[in-house]
Amino acid sequence: MSTRCRYCNSTAFGSGCSHSPNRVHEHTCDPSRCEFCGSTAYGPGCSFSPSKRHRHGQGSKCRWCGSTALGSGCSFSPTRTHER
Repeated sequence: MSTRCRYCNSTAFGSGCSHSPNRVHEHTCDPSRCEFCGSTAYGPGCSFSPSKRHRHGQGSKCRWCGSTALGSGCSFSPTRTHER
């Protein structure tokens, strides 16, 4: 399945989206990949994310760390809270 940028409908990842506030393509519908770079990694290392951390699309796990936990305790989330 090919995902598309929520702002411009492109299949590209990374910089170059003229419609995004951050000028970065965002693919929010795939929980198995970072919505900014397409990587399957979690945590630091995403050069396109405003927080420089991988954030996956919405799903049944935390977008920042991949845990199924709820509430506080996410070491990668900027708010330290698990987000789905």
